[in-house]
Formats: sequence, structure tokens, C-alpha cells
Amino acid sequence: MTTFDPARLESELRTAENQRLSAMLAGDLATLESLLEPELQYTHSTGRVDDRDSLLEPLGSGATKYLALKHDFNSVTQQGSVAVVEGTMKMHLISGGVEKYLETVNRTVWANTDGQWKLRLFIGAKAE
Repeated sequence: MTTFDPARLESELRTAENQRLSAMLAGDLATLESLLEPELQYTHSTGRVDDRDSLLEPLGSGATKYLALKHDFNSVTQQGSVAVVEGTMKMHLISGGVEKYLETVNRTVWANTDGQWKLRLFIGAKAE
């Protein structure tokens, strides 16, 4: 029986999230695709919902370019092979030719599939 180690879990999820953010900044679609579940549901702070393909498309086409990303974790919980992270994110990006600075509160759900954490769900809301 494996003993639950919250520090290890948070470290693993921070590593996966840092890889995801680095790939978003670099426009590295192959790495991003490997970190996102095929069934991904990504709810933006505007309410728009993307699946994995529709999330990756504007990065691949250049319609969206991330300039800076920072994701702070507030809490991490785990149930079996699923972990939930609550946190805040700051973003600087250009989308549709418009430069934006956004701050969101968010909840992410990560699934551990074959020993790799993959993002399954992202829900963002504008920070107050």
C-alpha cells in the first residue's frame, strides 16, 4: 500500500503545470497535446468552453500568443488517480491582435494516466 504524500503530489502537479505553461509560452503543441487529456474541457473566464483541439487551434495558427503566465496553487487535493488544484493565474497574451492582461481564479482537475498527470478540466473565473 502506498502512503499518500501531499508534498510529492503538489510537486508532481507543479511540474506538470510548469511544463504546460512553458509549452503554451513556446507554442509547443506537441508537448501541450501530451499534457492534455483527449476529453479535456477548458472553461475560460469569459465562459467559452474549449475541447483539446479547439484550445490548441489558436496557438497553432498564431491567433493567440502567450507572453507571460504564472499559476499559483492555493490548495491541492487527491482522490484516487484524480487531483484537484485551486489557484490563481496571471496571463499576458495577445489574442486576435489585442494585448490582454488577465487574472483568474481557477480550478483544475488532473488525471494520472499510466503514471503521467494530464489536465482533464480547467474552470477559470475573473478574479475580483
